[in-house]
Order: sequence, then structure tokens, then C-alpha cells
Amino acid sequence: MKAGDEIQCPHCGKSSFLKKTVIIDGWTKKGEVLSCAVCSAKIADLKSENAAEDKKNFDKLASFLNENEKLPKIEIKSDENEKRFCKDCSHFIKHPFNDKCGLHNKFVNPMDDCKEFKRKN
Repeated sequence: MKAGDEIQCPHCGKSSFLKKTVIIDGWTKKGEVLSCAVCSAKIADLKSENAAEDKKNFDKLASFLNENEKLPKIEIKSDENEKRFCKDCSHFIKHPFNDKCGLHNKFVNPMDDCKEFKRKN
């Protein structure tokens, strides 16, 4: 038997055809069955033809998601003069609508920079 074959359903007694239904428990695929298209009653279990390939794909995914593996730490070296954003300046006044520079008394973007930058304590 395969999906699409015509059958006389033993459960509902109607002429129907088989459909393939996947059995899932949470996010885990438990298997596949052939069921009646009219009443959705289980007719037969399907054997996975690609069980070895499914196992291989699962192993690849498991190795990809391996959290025990130590990844190399990346260090970013930068000059202190590069980090002169208004949001890090002691003159920056945070406001929900408009951020302001207390030194120049004007509205600023937090990612702006200026020459009179003074780092927050």
C-alpha cells in the first residue's frame, strides 16, 4: 500500500483513498502512517525508507548545535579615540523624545560624536 491507493475503509466503510500522515510529538517526528482520507482512521504504518539518511542528518544537526565545543574568543582592539559617541559623553542628556547635549545646548543623536567629548564617570 502507498499514499494515493484507493481502498474500502474498514472503519467508516466508504470508498476512499490513502493519505500519508506524519505523527509528531512536540517537535519530534515519531513516524508516518497511512490513513483514510474520509475519516482519518489509521490503516497502516509506514516504514521510513530513509532512516539511515534521517539519522545522518540528525547527527549533522547535533554536531552543528554542539554547545560543549569551545569557540575561539575574538578580541577587538580599537583606539580610545574611536569611541567618542554622544551617548557615552558626560554632557549627554537622555530624554524619551529628544536627546540633548548640555555643552552645546542642542538636540543630538546618541551615535553622533564631537571634538569636546568628555567620557562619563
